[in-house]
Amino acid sequence: MLKKYKIILIIILFLIALILFFSEHRYFQYSTVANLNNFAIEDTAAISKIFIADRKGNTITLDKQENKWIINNKYAVRKDAITTLLGTINQISIKRTIPKNAYNNVVKKLITTGVKVEIYTDEYHPIKTYTVGGNTPNHLGTYMLLEGAETPYIVHIPIFQGFLSPRYGIQGGILSEKDWRDNTVFNIQSAQIETITFIDEDDPKKSYYLDVVHQQLFDNNKNQVAFNQLKIIQLLNNFEQLNCELFKEEKYKLVIAKPLHTLIVNYHGHTDTLRTFATKEKEDIKKEDNYTVERMYATLNDGELMLIQKYVFNKVLITIDDLQD
Repeated sequence: MLKKYKIILIIILFLIALILFFSEHRYFQYSTVANLNNFAIEDTAAISKIFIADRKGNTITLDKQENKWIINNKYAVRKDAITTLLGTINQISIKRTIPKNAYNNVVKKLITTGVKVEIYTDEYHPIKTYTVGGNTPNHLGTYMLLEGAETPYIVHIPIFQGFLSPRYGIQGGILSEKDWRDNTVFNIQSAQIETITFIDEDDPKKSYYLDVVHQQLFDNNKNQVAFNQLKIIQLLNNFEQLNCELFKEEKYKLVIAKPLHTLIVNYHGHTDTLRTFATKEKEDIKKEDNYTVERMYATLNDGELMLIQKYVFNKVLITIDDLQD
């Protein structure tokens, strides 16, 4: 009887040893895979350029120039967008392998619709290149293929619940330059402002010219009028951090449109002119946007068409009556 128990105990110990052996072997294999297919970059401060290209021919080049990020050598990059991207590059890791029944389909989509990402620390040679694909059915992982790797993986950020492609500026497999652009319209310190000209195109009597340097306010007929000092100070302070909601491509809509307001600000040797225009909410605003937020079209220095929110800009689109007692 005792001999029988010894045999059973030996068998149990043998099975435990086998389980431990194969567990360690699998861990070693996974660790090797993770090391050989490491998508993340630890030192994101060393990154000087990021190139992203979709299958439709759209490309985004983000360059760090004197600690500022520029997109396609034209525009400043939104700080929240580049912060999110660099954080993603630093934190992504392999979540698991791709199930066999989904493998061929994932590879096909990576080839046909995947978005290429190249990350540089010098001018010519990327230190990391990979393709970003679609998301998993549960939206908690993203299919990615590292250049030089034999197989793609499901990648994620351990502390983030969601898929990763929007963090690379990818929407439906497509890139758009305007999604990366800094949306700042005005960011002027009050001490820099020299003059403000406001024109109410519908009611010129509400217009004014403010000479900040000489502390003088003039009405539409160029008559000097009294003003409330505190209201002037508040107006000047309101020119910091005024952002548009987004950039639009349909500037043709403004060809024959009459402006609602014209706002001209002279500051620190610069002049910026903002013109606002009415929108037809149901025609111009996407269905998924909030109709309850009132918006206007606008241009800065007669440049690209922007969509701005009234509650943001109404604090600087004030009339002469608002500056008086």
